[in-house]
Amino acid sequence: MITQNTNTVDESWMIFIEILSDEFTAKTGFGVYAHITPVDVGQAYQQYRLRNAPMRRFVRDYVRHYV
Repeated sequence: MITQNTNTVDESWMIFIEILSDEFTAKTGFGVYAHITPVDVGQAYQQYRLRNAPMRRFVRDYVRHYV
């Protein structure tokens, strides 16, 4: 069971980074790491996991804060 949970978190993490990078690219023409550090990405992911919001909405609001 632990492995399945870890795989779900890993998949969620990868999707989060992809959506975050896509949103930054769409808004600015540059990917996520041109704007924030990998540590900031990790903190954003933790914030997302604590909130009960859809991933795309969270990312859209997060990017809006930086653009």
